Amino acid sequence: MFFGERDGIGEDCRPRAHPRSRVMDVAAMIEFPFPRQRIPIPPTPLIGREALLATARAMLADPQVRLLTLVGPGGVGKTRLALELALALDDELADGACLVSLEALQSAELVPVAIAKGLGISLPGGREPELVLREAVSGREWLLVLDNFEHLLAAAPVVVDLLSAGAGLKMLVTSREPLRVRGEHEIAVPPLSLPEEMDVASGALDLDALAATPAVALFVQRARAACFEFTLTNEDAGTIATICARLDGLPLAIELAAARISHLSPGAILARIDRQRSARFALLTGGPRDAPPRLRAMRDTIAWSYDLLDNGERAMFGRLAVFVGGFTLEAAAAVCEVDEWEALEGIRSLVEKSLVRGSNALGAEPRFGMLETIRAFALERLAASGEASGVQQRHAEWYFAYAIENGLNLRGPRDLDALHCLEREHANLRAALSWLSEQGDAVRTAHMATALCPFWEEHAHYREGRQWLEIAIGLGVEMAPAERLPLLLGAGTMAWYEGDFARATERHRQALSLARAIGDRAAEAAALNNLGVQAMEQGENARAAAQFAASLALARPSGETRAVIFALHNLAQVARLEHEGAVAAARLGEALTMARELGDEAIVSSGLTALGHVLLDLGEASRADAAFRESLALSDRRGNAGDAIDALEGFARLGAEQGEAERAARLFGAAAALREAVGTPSSPSDTAYFAPAMAALQRVLGADRLAAIVAEGRKLSRREAVATALSVAPYSGRGASITLLPGASAAAQDADAESGDLPDLTPREMEVLRLLAEGLSDKEIGARLTISPQTVAKHVGSLRRKLGAPSRTAAATLAVRRGRL
Repeated sequence: MFFGERDGIGEDCRPRAHPRSRVMDVAAMIEFPFPRQRIPIPPTPLIGREALLATARAMLADPQVRLLTLVGPGGVGKTRLALELALALDDELADGACLVSLEALQSAELVPVAIAKGLGISLPGGREPELVLREAVSGREWLLVLDNFEHLLAAAPVVVDLLSAGAGLKMLVTSREPLRVRGEHEIAVPPLSLPEEMDVASGALDLDALAATPAVALFVQRARAACFEFTLTNEDAGTIATICARLDGLPLAIELAAARISHLSPGAILARIDRQRSARFALLTGGPRDAPPRLRAMRDTIAWSYDLLDNGERAMFGRLAVFVGGFTLEAAAAVCEVDEWEALEGIRSLVEKSLVRGSNALGAEPRFGMLETIRAFALERLAASGEASGVQQRHAEWYFAYAIENGLNLRGPRDLDALHCLEREHANLRAALSWLSEQGDAVRTAHMATALCPFWEEHAHYREGRQWLEIAIGLGVEMAPAERLPLLLGAGTMAWYEGDFARATERHRQALSLARAIGDRAAEAAALNNLGVQAMEQGENARAAAQFAASLALARPSGETRAVIFALHNLAQVARLEHEGAVAAARLGEALTMARELGDEAIVSSGLTALGHVLLDLGEASRADAAFRESLALSDRRGNAGDAIDALEGFARLGAEQGEAERAARLFGAAAALREAVGTPSSPSDTAYFAPAMAALQRVLGADRLAAIVAEGRKLSRREAVATALSVAPYSGRGASITLLPGASAAAQDADAESGDLPDLTPREMEVLRLLAEGLSDKEIGARLTISPQTVAKHVGSLRRKLGAPSRTAAATLAVRRGRL
């Protein structure tokens, strides 16, 4: 009894901390005959971990944090970060820091022995290593770094036991999986930061900013080590940024790829990364000889983690590899053929082992995914299992149903949610389409492509949408006409966005013939409208107007509201090109009112931009500004890149006309870069339309200055371009008022709106004024009143003089306000 108390054993038979005076005596008797394993100085500087390093240092400075685990996948740089932390703290602690590498250990029972060796402690025979260690750490201020703990988790209680013995001891652990013990604090070590995807896609790369991006900076550093002459150039910048992105910013993968610069160009490296999985892993080999074997090849690094999984975890790991760009719990359960609870437990285990990543979005449905290099390894395991085909089929069926459900919601009150859902799952939808088409499943490929067509159009996935629609058309040669028809319409529209007017016309003519053959009046109206757009783009305004009018004549009686809106919108565009601003404004007003009643924000956004240009033509700068602002806000919220580009160009033209030359030039540059990024060139009609504004900017700024500012604008991200457009307070110029923006509140009327009676007008002038208010052109008014357009023009001129109105629309608006029409 007394002996037990003297040795620190209490009534519950658990070790107790020794009184400090006696502990020091015992600790002083511990032999340290061997040199302690000090922290090695790394041969290369740490890149891109400044914030993480500061966070970890702050945590270790907290007296409440005595066990800190750096968790992350193999090759993410946990050990390198731990070394930097230990070096920083080595001089701050009385007894310094000590590194214990656990990689070579095969048994958790050997961990205490490895720690003793690392601390330089001799272990006399007959005494338990744990007891010797407890005595050795008592009263000392040590930082003990335990590197690579993931395969020895059974030894986690040893860590806790040591911490309980020495109040001055702190432990820093690196592991692919948390220890899951009391008192543990974790820091997830993420991959290195990457350049903005949009900047890379658009080519809007600032070389200095790119070189400072951590992932690229690491690539450049390792490439220069392999080839002293290597420099980051404008020609290779985009390729190197893409390499880093393909490798997920994973430091080890980037280092292994960069080392190939001595014998492969950046383009050749990227090509091999993008090939089949075996090529990727063949490339990512040849690490330094002084590195541990598992860190000399990327496949071996991942295999180290895979070998620690049990059979159930391995099966789920392989099945989850079929997902591209992440997955939800519900999708995982369906594809893996388990219930959601079993899926959750399996995913949780893989997340803890750093083979799957989890989303931390608060309040959102949890989402998971794999780093692409880890996923490539998992796909190899899935192929080896023999169940790849079944897993891919279940994946395709799940996302087919997902596309159909969300596609239906794109035309309703949940359209914004549907757009976001489809964008989030776009990579999985693409993979499902690929599988279905490869299996020759024409019907499901067609239905899925049709469902996704509005999404592809609104989010500017023109090239991809066109590709899948054409594939579906090719597969569905014998498809029912009603199923083939929307594919033709969609493919033609995507071709138009890409500037391929000949192919667009061909597809829309095929759609028109098919629609007439089966009596689908809505599709016939859509095809006529689309053919009119192609004619207008090629300067054939008269033919375009005739086709729009035919479309409108079909759509109105059949109650096809969207077709009516599109026809009115495009008739307004023809009127604008023909300098019939008042006619264009009236038609857009009707179209916008219908679109707002329908609740279709995408159509509203497009109509507002068109109206903004018409208002500028009519001298209504303040209302044009309001139209562009609302359009840009709507398109930005919806992720509608095409409408956002149009609104930015509208703001650019507004700036050019209002003396804001540099802002205008910058926005023209941003819009041009965004057009290139999404693959929708400026049409000939738009190029001609904006030519006067660009000429004016050149006169003001000079050719060189204009080119420089446009180049600055091209470097703006989409978000920055939107902020630039909206950064100036709404234009407050007081032009002649014409009409409210359709759907705007009455408060938008000018406070000083004119009042009083109209001057005396002749009966004929009153007739002309009423028809002006309906938005008719001179030609249409002449036909209605059986007089020539020239006579109508004279009456309009007389009306403007008598009313003191600067435009035909202003004259009609004045009459409406005074209650005369």
